[in-house]
Amino acid sequence: MGGEAASTSSSNPHSQPQESGATQHRVESVKRHLSRLVAKSLCAVAADLDVEPMIEVSKSGFGDYQCNNAMSLFSRIRESATNFRNPNAVGQAMADNFPPSRIVESISVVGPGYVNIALSSDWIAQRIQDMLIHGIESWAPILPVKRVVLDFSSPNIAKEMHVGHIRSTIIGDTLARIFEFANIEVLRRNHVGDWGTQVWNADRISV
Repeated sequence: MGGEAASTSSSNPHSQPQESGATQHRVESVKRHLSRLVAKSLCAVAADLDVEPMIEVSKSGFGDYQCNNAMSLFSRIRESATNFRNPNAVGQAMADNFPPSRIVESISVVGPGYVNIALSSDWIAQRIQDMLIHGIESWAPILPVKRVVLDFSSPNIAKEMHVGHIRSTIIGDTLARIFEFANIEVLRRNHVGDWGTQVWNADRISV
C-alpha cells in the first residue's frame, strides 16, 4: 500500500545540518503510527464519536497488529440509523477506510470485527538496511518526552541487604539504558529509605 510513510526524516527547514545519518533515519513507534491511521479510519466510520484507537500486537497467525475497536464501537452506534448489522461490518468499514501507508502490507477482518494489520516486508527490509548502513541508533524510538526520572535500587539502610536489591538495580539500570538509547535524558535516583525512626532509636541507646 503506497502513501504515507512512518519515517520522520522528511525535509524540515529547522533541521540541523550536523545531524548524523542514524538520527535522520529514525522513525516513530510503529504502534503510534498505526494508532494515527486507525484514528482516521474511525473518524470516517463514526465521525460524531470520540473513539480511542485500540491497537495491540497480534497473536501468531493473525498479522502483526490488531485493532479491537469494532465491538465496542458497534455497541455505541447500533441504535442509530446505520447500515452496520454486526461488529464484523464495522470492522470491514474500518478496513475499507484505512488510510494508505507504505508500512502496511495488508488488512483483514476476522470474527467479530477484529482488524488484523500485517506490516510490509519491504518496509521492514528497508528499516534493517537503514540500520546496517546508519547504525543501530536509527532504531531508537522517537518518544514524546525529553527527560525521565528513574528511582531504582533504593536499599533501606536500616535493614540488611539481600538479593532483591540486585533485581531492582538491574531492572532500573536496564530501563535507564533503554531511555538513553532513545536519546532521553535520564536522571538516575536512589532513595535510601526512611531511616528517621532508626536514628531516633539509636540516639536513645545509652552507651
